[in-house]
Amino acid sequence: MRLTPYLYFNGDCEAALTHYAACGLGKVMELRRYANIPAAERDGGAWREKVLHSVFEGPNLRLCASDGADSEPMKGCALFLEIADSAEAAFLFAQLSAGGRITVDFKLQFWGDLYGNFTDRYGVQWAINCPAGG
Repeated sequence: MRLTPYLYFNGDCEAALTHYAACGLGKVMELRRYANIPAAERDGGAWREKVLHSVFEGPNLRLCASDGADSEPMKGCALFLEIADSAEAAFLFAQLSAGGRITVDFKLQFWGDLYGNFTDRYGVQWAINCPAGG
């Protein structure tokens, strides 16, 4: 068994995955568009070029994602990245949070680790943790 987070976007899935790739998290391994499903199952073409299903992979990371007109922002869940190198963790925090809303600044926390969390510009919640001295 393997747990793979599945992210839902309201029309900006491809832009989000492009952003995640530019941040160095990985790359899109598979991308299917609504245009590739039978016409009877489409919505009349408005979502023709949107993402029906995708797979995004990087070192120790795998996500699936798609667009859906009824998608809502994530609630009650965050993608938690544990990174051993503090420079890499700080870089990813800055890159992924750009244009989003930071809820906890990435800094040394009372429990002894570097940690921060945010909601990115696409509505995905992230938390990044790095052991102090990493």
